[in-house]
Amino acid sequence: MSSKIEKPTKELLLQEAKKSTTAPGVYLMKDEKGGVLYVGKAKNLRNRLQSYFKAVEPPSTRIQMMIALVWRFEVILTQTEAEAYILENTLIKKHKPKFNVRLKDDKTYPYIKIQAGQAFPRLLWTRHVKPGDGHYFGPFPSAWEAKQVLRLLNETFQLRDCSDNTFSHRSRPCLLYQIGKCAAPCVGKVSEAEYQERIQEVIQILNGKGQALIQQLERGMKDSAEKEDFETAAFYRDQIRNLQLVGQTQGVVQAGSEIDRDSVFLARRNQLAHGVFVLVRAGKLVGVKHYELQNFDESMDEDEAYLNLLSQHYLNQNEMESKPGHSPTSPPVEVLLPQIPKAYEALEKTISITFKEPEDKEDERLIEVAKSNAFHALERLEKRAQGHGMKAVEEVAKKLHLARLPQRIECYDISNFQGEDSVASRVVFIEGAPDKNLYRRYKIKSVSGQNDFAMMKEVLGRRFSNQKEELPDLVVVDGGKGQLSQATAILEELNVQGVEVCGLAKARTERAFQEKEVEASMERIFIPNRKNPIQLLPHSRAYRLLVHIRDEAHRFAVSYHRHVRKKRLMN
Repeated sequence: MSSKIEKPTKELLLQEAKKSTTAPGVYLMKDEKGGVLYVGKAKNLRNRLQSYFKAVEPPSTRIQMMIALVWRFEVILTQTEAEAYILENTLIKKHKPKFNVRLKDDKTYPYIKIQAGQAFPRLLWTRHVKPGDGHYFGPFPSAWEAKQVLRLLNETFQLRDCSDNTFSHRSRPCLLYQIGKCAAPCVGKVSEAEYQERIQEVIQILNGKGQALIQQLERGMKDSAEKEDFETAAFYRDQIRNLQLVGQTQGVVQAGSEIDRDSVFLARRNQLAHGVFVLVRAGKLVGVKHYELQNFDESMDEDEAYLNLLSQHYLNQNEMESKPGHSPTSPPVEVLLPQIPKAYEALEKTISITFKEPEDKEDERLIEVAKSNAFHALERLEKRAQGHGMKAVEEVAKKLHLARLPQRIECYDISNFQGEDSVASRVVFIEGAPDKNLYRRYKIKSVSGQNDFAMMKEVLGRRFSNQKEELPDLVVVDGGKGQLSQATAILEELNVQGVEVCGLAKARTERAFQEKEVEASMERIFIPNRKNPIQLLPHSRAYRLLVHIRDEAHRFAVSYHRHVRKKRLMN
C-alpha cells in the first residue's frame, strides 16, 4: 500500500537551492501538481532561491503564502540578466501565475471626440480612438464623467447633439432650441462661421485654456453654497474637477522639444495599484496608457513595484511592434520617473530606454500630470472594489429587459414616524458601485401627515427639476406594484423621459404565522406593463446589486430621520 508523499520542508528546499548555479536566469516555483505559482528572474540564481527558504521571514505576505504552497522549483539559465527579463515576461504571460503581479491593460477609458471635416461638427464620447477621424480629448476616468463634460459644453455653446441623419432631415428647430440649449444649425439659425468659432472655443477649453469657463463655474458653486443649494454646488464642483483634469492632460506640450518621452507614475493604496504612462512625442501628448496591477501586495516596496510596471509595459510593447499590421506609438527615448528604482540598469539595457528623474519644472509638470491621472483612476478602482462590477449591471439590464445599460442607478426611500419628521434619501450607484458624493438627503417640506405618495412626488419633483444633473438610467423604488405605478405616474407628470423604473418588494410569507412552518418568497421585482413580478435567484449578481441599492437607500433615510428627530427633541 503506497503512502502519501509529504510536502518538502523549507529546510529541504533550502538544500536544493544551495545546489543551484550562480549564473543569471529565471526560476519557476511549482505546486504539488506542477502548476506554476510564481516566475522570477535573478542575476544570481543560487542567492535568490536561498533567500526564499532561509529561516528569516519573507518580507511580503504574498511571498509567505506562495512559499507555503511550493513543492519544488525549476531554473532556466540565460546568458545575461537582460535575457532573463525577456524570458520572465514571456513565462508570466504564458502561465499567468497567481502570485506574480500582472498588468491589466485598461482600455475602457472614454474620450470626447469632435467630428472632423464637417461644417457643423458634433461632440461625442467614445472608447475607441481612430487617428485622423477627429479631435480626441481625454481620457476621462469614466463614461459618466465624460458625459458630464460633454453636456456642459453642448449647453454652454449651444452645439447640436442629434445624429447626422436627424440633423440632415430636420425642417424646423427641435425642443432644445426652444429652451435655449441648441443654436439650431440644422435650419440655419447659426452660420457655419459662427458655429466653427464655438467649436474652436471648445477645443481651447479641452486643451486646458478654459479659465473663463472654470471661473464662471466657480462663481456658480460659491453662490449655490451660500444659498445652501448643495446639490447644485456639488454639480459645479464635479464639472470643475473634470475640466481641470482633462485640460491638464491635454495641455501637455513641450515647446521646442523633439525628445520622445514617457512620464510614469504608480499610485497605490492598500491592495490596489494603478500605473499611468503619459506618452509625449515630438513635444506633444499623443496618448495615455492605464494599467491596473493585479495580485498587488501592499508590502511590496516601491522599487519592485515600478520595475514590475516598467518591464511588463515596455517588453510587451516591443513584442507587439514585431507583429504584422500593428502600428503602435513609437517607443520613447527616455522615461521620466518620480524616482529611479534600485537595480534598474539591467532593465534599462534590455529595453534600450534611458530612465531619468525630473530636472526642471517642465519635467515635474509631466510627472504631476501622470500622478493626477493615476490617483484619479485609483479612486475609480476603490469604488469598483466596493461595488458589484459591470457584469452585475449587465445582468440587471438583461433580467429587467432595459433598453440600455443602467450605468447610473438611483434609489429613493421615505422615512418618518407616524407622519412626523418626514425625510427622504437618494443613493446613487455608478457602474455597480455606490458613489457617496452623489447621495442626497431631503427634508419633506410640503406634506404633513402620513402620505408617502405625496412625499415621493415632492422628492422626485425636486430631484428632476434640477436640469443640471444627469438623468439616471434606472430608478429603483422600495415597494411593489402600487409604489411602482405611483413612481411611474410622478415621472410622467414631471415629463421625465428616457428613465426606466422598477419596484423592489421585500420577501413575503407564504403561510400564516400560526402554522409551524413559515416559508418566505424571494425578493420580487416589478417593472411597468408586466403583471407578474420578476424573481431573481439570491446568489445572482443582479439580485445582490438591487438589494444592496434598496438597503443602502433605507439605511441612509433612517439615519437621517433619527438625526432630524433627535435634533427636534433636543430643541
